[in-house]
Parts: sequence; C-alpha cells; structure tokens
Amino acid sequence: MPHDHPEPAAAVTATPRRRTTGRVGRYVLGTTVTAIYVFLLTPILIIVFTSFNPTTSNTFPPTGFSLRWYGEFINNSSFTEAFEFSLWLGAVAAVLATVIGFMSAYGIVRFLGRRREMGQSLALLPIMIPHILISISLLLAMTLVPIPEISGLIMGHVVICLPFTIAGIIASLEGVDEQLELAAMTLGASRMRTMVEVVIPLIAPGLLSALIFAFIVSFGDVYIALFLSGPGRTTLPIEIFSYMQWESTPIVAAITTVQILLIVVLGLIVERLVGLRKMMRV
Repeated sequence: MPHDHPEPAAAVTATPRRRTTGRVGRYVLGTTVTAIYVFLLTPILIIVFTSFNPTTSNTFPPTGFSLRWYGEFINNSSFTEAFEFSLWLGAVAAVLATVIGFMSAYGIVRFLGRRREMGQSLALLPIMIPHILISISLLLAMTLVPIPEISGLIMGHVVICLPFTIAGIIASLEGVDEQLELAAMTLGASRMRTMVEVVIPLIAPGLLSALIFAFIVSFGDVYIALFLSGPGRTTLPIEIFSYMQWESTPIVAAITTVQILLIVVLGLIVERLVGLRKMMRV
C-alpha cells in the first residue's frame, strides 16, 4: 500500500504568501497607474472647468456656469480667422505629408531590403530634432531661396508631420502580403497600377489614420508657425500666445477646450481605425 507523505509545511504556507504578494503587487500597480492618469488629466480638466467660468478671472473651481467665453471666441474675428487658417493649414500639410509618407514608406518596406532599418531611422530624424531648430533652418533657407511665406510654412509643417505618417503607413504595409503585388504584376499590372488598385485599398484605414494624425500634429504646432508665418496669417496657437502676453481671461480656456475636443475626437477615430499603438509602431 502506498504511504501518503504529508506535504511540507513550507509548501503549504508558500501558496497563501504568493497570493498575498500578488494582491499587493496588483494594488501597487493599480495605484501607480491611477496616480499617473490623475497627474496627466488634472491640468486638462482644470482648463475645461475654467472655460465655463462666468467671470473674467481664471479661477478654479469656477464660481458658476456660463458659456460666455465660447460666445466671445465665436465673435472674436482674430481667433476665428486663426482657427480657420489652422484648419486649412493642417489639412494641406496632412494631405501632402500622407502622400509623401506613403511613397517613402512603400520604398522603405519594398526596396531597401537590409538597409530598411537605416531608412526608418532617417525617416524618424525630424522627431529627434527640436522644432525650433527646424524652424530656424527653414527661415535661413528662405532668405537664400525666395519663396512665398505660406509655402515655407506648409513645408515646415510637412517636415514635422512626415515621421508620423511614414511610421503609421509602414505599420500598415507590414500587414500586406507582397505576393499579392507580385501576382498583380504577373498578370500585367504596372507597379503604379498595383499600388493604386491593390496596395492602397488594403491599407486605406492606415492612410486615413496617418492623415488624421498628421493633421493633429500640424494643428498643434507652435514653433514652425512662430518663425515662418507672416503678418495676417497666424495660426490659432500663435494667436493664443500673443493674446496671453497682454490679457488673461477664460476665453483662452474656452479655445483650448475646443482644441482638446477636436483632438480627442480625431484621436478616437484613429484608434477606431487601426489603433494608436499600431500607428506608432515602426
């Protein structure tokens, strides 16, 4: 008859101890993540609540609830014109950056081979360079090559948007089987026709996400517009910056809230299409 050996006491007490340690670890992790979210979101929530303040002071918590400053924003021609110009500039820069980004990403994925890592690193180079240096470089270049200020401004925004579009499109192209392209070209399609009729439809969500992400980057830029925008053509961030040098009212909080809402909606669209984490994976 087999004899039942009693389980060692150490083994009996180890399991409850591991469970206790696991619960403590999850509690610490949850508390840390919550604290990080609170730290990140509190300034945004303060801005949003301040925008509903009925008085002229930027006080928190607000002394009441009013949409006064949103009305001031709508009726202020300087802010609305800057807002419209930012939308236009963001749209133009996003379209150009997406087109150039697609061609660059396609070349990196399909043609560089072993030098692909080098191509990706060069594509991400503008992220590593401070925007103020890019602005000064473009400003100096414009003194040597006379081009319209609006063209230089668009060029600057395309430069800072390109790394994001290239990164997102590369992530989408990695999910496309190259054999599909080879099959299309075997049947007589040219490389260009294959790109238009096979590749682009397959990565359409990724292209749209890259377009939206580029728009967000362009819309929130300060340094490029500060150096390259001319008189009468200021973006909304620059208009806010100029206003705050002389006045400080909740109208800035109202405008910022509108921008936050716009960016959040666009970010949710990107997340819905392909996911922000996949978008930024290179």
